[in-house]
Amino acid sequence: MKQQQHFWEVDLIELVKRWAEDMKTFLLTVLLFLGLSLPVVIPTLILWYLVSIDFRAVGGMTLAP
Repeated sequence: MKQQQHFWEVDLIELVKRWAEDMKTFLLTVLLFLGLSLPVVIPTLILWYLVSIDFRAVGGMTLAP
């Protein structure tokens, strides 16, 4: 019959290694998400700034006579 394993018999070094690997994967995922979101975030921040200074595009391009 197999002995029952207790929680204090866990290999803490192996547990820390697994935790570090999981944290590395999580942080790489966050970095990838932030990198991929830049094409959306940068124009949004620019438009937000233009709205905050009450920028108005009046008129348009005119050609010389």
